[in-house]
Amino acid sequence: MEPAITLAASTIAGLAFNEFIKSGSGELAKKSLGGAINLVKNLRAQIRAKFQGNGRAETALTEVEQQGNQAALEKVTKYLDVEMMEDEAFATQVRQIAQQIINIQNQNISTREYNNYGRDQFNVENMQGNQKLGGQ
Repeated sequence: MEPAITLAASTIAGLAFNEFIKSGSGELAKKSLGGAINLVKNLRAQIRAKFQGNGRAETALTEVEQQGNQAALEKVTKYLDVEMMEDEAFATQVRQIAQQIINIQNQNISTREYNNYGRDQFNVENMQGNQKLGGQ
């Protein structure tokens, strides 16, 4: 039996729309998404489909996407929270997508290694012996 995924609406909305909030960063925002970009697009599509017909929610989504408006993101979060409480199947679906995004982001972070690839490494605060730079 799998543990219950209990991601809050704020986390899910942030994952789906922070790219627009960070849009001033351009490529930096896309790089932070890493391999999860398609999942993020899917998450946004699920949320947009759920809000279809809700004029206020659609307006808030548009504001987030076009203006990168933090206040609009907070509105989207509130609408998302309501929809997730009312529709358990939708809540489960978006939580699973969000968890996959988080897992990919965590994997990207944990695989970054700071290897020196044959270069000399010195602890300058604790230098002992004859330290030679560059293998000479």
